[in-house]
Formats: sequence, structure tokens, C-alpha cells
Amino acid sequence: MPTQDNPTDFLALLQNSTKEFNSEKFYDALDSESSDLTKYVRICNELPVRTKNDEVNIICTKFLRYLKNCEALNNGSYKYDVSRLLNYWLYDKLTKIYGTDDELDINLGFSKFQYVWKYQKFFPSNEPNYQKCKPDSNTVNHHDWKNRKELYDYCINYEFIAPTCQYYVEECKKHCEYIKGKSQLYEHFESLCNPTGTDCPEFYDKCKSYNPNIVLKALNCHEKLKTQRDPNPEALALRHSSGQGLESATGARGPGLSRPAAAPDSVMTQGNSDIGTKVGHSVLGVAPFLLTATALYRYTPVGSWFSKLGGYNQSGINDMDGFSSYTQESGDMFSETGVNYISYQPI
Repeated sequence: MPTQDNPTDFLALLQNSTKEFNSEKFYDALDSESSDLTKYVRICNELPVRTKNDEVNIICTKFLRYLKNCEALNNGSYKYDVSRLLNYWLYDKLTKIYGTDDELDINLGFSKFQYVWKYQKFFPSNEPNYQKCKPDSNTVNHHDWKNRKELYDYCINYEFIAPTCQYYVEECKKHCEYIKGKSQLYEHFESLCNPTGTDCPEFYDKCKSYNPNIVLKALNCHEKLKTQRDPNPEALALRHSSGQGLESATGARGPGLSRPAAAPDSVMTQGNSDIGTKVGHSVLGVAPFLLTATALYRYTPVGSWFSKLGGYNQSGINDMDGFSSYTQESGDMFSETGVNYISYQPI
């Protein structure tokens, strides 16, 4: 939970919140700790609840801090209903203390908050907007109150999402996932808010236009999420093409031969591959001729015939032997341990 070392009021906490969405900022400011909360403890202790009073007092002191800015929060500066957010926050905190089924203690907790709200020595109740800060459990006391809270939070958050998506593509992808997650929520309220329904939230008409089925299309979310899931088409085609090239090369070795394992850092570009193939073909074209010439020279009369014509040159034969040995060593490119190899097949 965020903590403020210096005394501060609710408006400052709201302004300094690092949360992204409107509802998140509001709840974050209410949750924040600050050293000035201690001055509200005496008032909160004047009407103790029957159980878990210390835990309820923590909520009470933060509520009193909020009341100091009641007029500023309800003068029309905010597009959303801050009193509804406040009551959802109070109700949520009390259910976490007493559980969702303990209606008696939850109502007693609201009575305590109403008492400190009317505390004349601390707050003047005759301010124009002070009535809007009155804790009212009837606003939020529904069997599906969590769904209603989630719906209202989403509605005021969407007003932030819509303009953001016009300029920040990556952020919009994240928001699209958030919007998509509200589909079942709207299915729930569509069944309640049909023409014959009697339990529809009073703010539903405002939220109806933010239905994910509508706004996902308006924000082009399907295309954005598809791009996020699928790789770049050109990169995918290049990898696919490279994969086919490697399969073709290894496939030419024939069945029953193990495929060489590629070194982790061995990466060959298409240009290098072309060069390697041309050089390989050149070596393969010259090697049979040189090997044949060596054999003719050493094991047939042709060798002695050339010796007679040009004189015997042992170093020349050694050179040929050296080349023969070299070609055998260079044959590693065709061996099982080679990283890259080229299969030669006569046309």
C-alpha cells in the first residue's frame, strides 16, 4: 500500500497516483497511508462498532481525509460520479473485514461512517455538494455488486482508453485485451437490462455504448491483437524459406544417414549460402580431374611417359600427393561431423 511521509490531502494523493485508469487512481488515493491520518482517530472512536473496530477505524480515518475535499471533488470537475466510487470502496473494504454474508456488521459499519460524516464540529454539512459525500449502502448493496462495480469502473476507464488508442499502438493492444475481458460482464447485464428487466443499474445506459462488441471494432482491436499474436509475415516467410533450404540439403544425403547438428551460433545468410554453393561446385568439379590425373601418373605407363618427356620430378609427385591428402582432409565438409555441407549429384 502506498505511503505518504508528509501530511497530504486526498486531491494531492489522487493527482500523484501512478496508476493508469481513472478508477485505479481513485481507489489508490483512498488506500494511501499518510501521517496526517492520526488526527482523525478521535472522531472515529466516538462510535465504535461491535466487532473489529480497529480495522474499521482504518477505513474511517481515510474516509475523513476524503471528506476534507468533498466540495472540490463534487463541483463538476470530474466526469464520473465520485460518490459512487466512494461507496463501492467503502462496501468493498467492509466485506473484506466481515465477509460478504454478514449484512448486519456491514450496515453497522456504514452507520459509523454516516455518523462521522454528520460530525458538525469537523465538517460543515451545509456546503452545496456535501450531501454527495454521504455514505449510502443502498447505492451498492446488490447481490451482484462486484459486477456492478466492475462495470462502472470499466465505463469511466474507457473514456481514457479511447483517446489513448489513437496515438499509442502498443498501449492500445494492452487496452484491447482489457476491453475483451469485459465481454461476459456485458452478457450478464444484457440479461438484466432487457425491456422487462427491473434490476438494471441506473448507469447502464451510459455504459451500453462501450460494449466490447462495439468498441473492439471501433478501435480496430481484432487487427491489433492479430498482429501481436502472429509474427511479421515477411520474417515468417524468410524463416520458412530458409528452413526448406536446409531440409533440401539434408534430404539429399539419403535415408539411413544421420543429420549433422547445427552449431548454436552458426547462422548463414542467403548471400553466403549462394557463395558457398558456387565454391563447393567448383571444388567438386576440379577434384575428380585431379584425382584421376594423379592415379594415371602413378599407376599407369602414362606417368613414366611424362617423366621421359619432361624429366623425372619427385617434388611434382609429392605436390600431387599433397593435394590428394589435402582433398581427403578437406573432405570433412562432406563428413558426418561437418556443420555445413553440399551434396553433389551428377546430372
